[in-house]
Amino acid sequence: MVEVQEAISKVIEKAQKMKEQDFKKKPSKSWDSKKNDCPYDQCNGNGFQIIEQDGRTVAIECDCREEQIISRKLEFATILEEFQDAEIVDFKVDNEHYKKAESRKFAEVCKRAAAKYVRKFQEMKKKRKGLYFYSETAGSGKTMLISAIGNELIHQHKAKVKFATAGDLLNAIRSTYSRDSEISTHELIDAARKVEVLILDDMGQQSIKSDTNDHLFDILNHRLNHPVVTIFSSNCKIEELPYSFRIRDRIKKMAIPIHAPEESARENLAEQENDRLYEKLLTG
Repeated sequence: MVEVQEAISKVIEKAQKMKEQDFKKKPSKSWDSKKNDCPYDQCNGNGFQIIEQDGRTVAIECDCREEQIISRKLEFATILEEFQDAEIVDFKVDNEHYKKAESRKFAEVCKRAAAKYVRKFQEMKKKRKGLYFYSETAGSGKTMLISAIGNELIHQHKAKVKFATAGDLLNAIRSTYSRDSEISTHELIDAARKVEVLILDDMGQQSIKSDTNDHLFDILNHRLNHPVVTIFSSNCKIEELPYSFRIRDRIKKMAIPIHAPEESARENLAEQENDRLYEKLLTG
């Protein structure tokens, strides 16, 4: 019995060390960024729990173990630092951000839809429905809004959320082709297929190659047929995405399209800031 317990202790100690090493690499805004945190309260965060089985003390994998593995495979996929504390309430719809009345109307629709989606997340997840925010104008607030949705899903529903541009995800997959890659192509794609909430920014902005369509279809097709959700942003409508028909068809089925403002809030705010600073320079 002593030998068994020692063996179990070594397994747990090794798992803890591996986990601590992983956390040193991980950005702080991941759903599993806290040490010794198990969402199921079954282990102390090392991925193993001790139980009595047939009169023996054994270590078995905790239910959170697979989630930890998925997070490690997608460690590059994290919400941008500037939006890590963003909330939906921070998405402004006033005339400082949008000068045009039509833009403010679109912004209000986006904000309402985002807030309601978070409230009804469990229902949307059962229906396997995400959101697709689109507008041709860069700087209209799409990235900030989908980041805020991700943050609130983490805080309010303890959802497992990963965020990446579509280009970064595909580049990460291509990097696994190298012999020096620590993970295989299959492992990375499998993690992207299974994560509870996948947020893909800037859909359609990356170069299209034969493997791009194949990998993206594999990920989205799997997600369409399982109880997970995907949230997108893009500079074009779904039907205008430069992917194969099969991919566009999947996205139409798995996400509700919402038209974002056709005006750059980022540009408007920059102009106002420059004007204020210019006035200070003249009067200083």
